[in-house]
Amino acid sequence: MKVYYFIYVVFIILFNSNIAKSEIIQTIYELKLEVLGLNVKIGQINSTIEIDNDAYILKYDLKSENLVELISPTNGVGEINGSFINSRFIPLNYNYTYERKGITKSTKIEFLNSNVISYEVNPPFEKSKLTPISDSMLLNVIDPSTGIILMSDYDLNKNCTIEYRIFDGKRRYDLIYTDIAEKEGYTICTLQRRKLGGFKINGDDSDGSSFFSAEQIDAYFLKKNDMFVIDKFITKNKSTNLIIDVIIQ
Repeated sequence: MKVYYFIYVVFIILFNSNIAKSEIIQTIYELKLEVLGLNVKIGQINSTIEIDNDAYILKYDLKSENLVELISPTNGVGEINGSFINSRFIPLNYNYTYERKGITKSTKIEFLNSNVISYEVNPPFEKSKLTPISDSMLLNVIDPSTGIILMSDYDLNKNCTIEYRIFDGKRRYDLIYTDIAEKEGYTICTLQRRKLGGFKINGDDSDGSSFFSAEQIDAYFLKKNDMFVIDKFITKNKSTNLIIDVIIQ
């Protein structure tokens, strides 16, 4: 899955705190676009993450609402396999396929020791229109979905202090915590995106879709029984806010 559709929303995939050594977590993510002061539901992600000893499998599907005046309908499925060692998620392979405007696109990434060893995007994009990605940029990285696992777990992200080095098959960027605030009962952790490579030279990241690349991500945590639990994300760019409500089943 491409975080710029997250993360596409980036985002796309979120989880609760204190993940155990052997556990299955099923979560619904309701995607809402802020339009003229109203939150309009534009899609939903159903995800399942299974952790068994030293391995994890994340599967999810994205279905958008048929609101052609707001978004182009998008359906997608993703799967990430990796290792879970010493409270670290280490992806091994990442696969995401989606259909929009009658076109099917897919992304595959293979990792070894957190380094990208191969990746394939179909249909391929025109690299001449994108800022370059060097080999060194593909070292010590994770996929966007694994990144969201960490963003949504207050313990694994070390109280909102670690940096995320993300590669989604096209774009390479960092997500960096810049602020932690208390407001209306929430602990809000703010991340800013730092572009590194794979972005359009003309500066347009929207791709004509409301599932845009987030310039800022606010993670809203509630404290329950002495634990911080993710409640929602709000992703922002220059003109649009996307609210992602997290419903853990």
